[in-house]
Amino acid sequence: MNVTPVINECIRLVDEQLATTQREMGDVRSILEDAVARLIRDRSSATALQFQDISDQLLGHASARLESVRAEMDRARESLHTQQDAPMGVAHSLHDNLLALAKNRAKPVHAADLVPGAIEFF
Repeated sequence: MNVTPVINECIRLVDEQLATTQREMGDVRSILEDAVARLIRDRSSATALQFQDISDQLLGHASARLESVRAEMDRARESLHTQQDAPMGVAHSLHDNLLALAKNRAKPVHAADLVPGAIEFF
């Protein structure tokens, strides 16, 4: 049984999801930038900057995770096209690597970090 078309379709579907998620994150970033601008305008500068920092950290973390998945998909696609690995080997490797990425879900910001009015100087 030739699994290459199935793997290629899976890669295509994941690529579509990555692109959609990236666009949605861009929309969220625009909304957050607007919210921070309004907070600053309303003289809530410390809260606005704290909110912006935490939001940027979370969006940056999500972007890094998306890039890790994208890199894994590119690696699988390249392996399939160069035929360096048998298709089943590519499928197993892709599965194992995506599972490893899923286990690495450390978040850069925790709810305990969201103390209103707290300021940390670097």
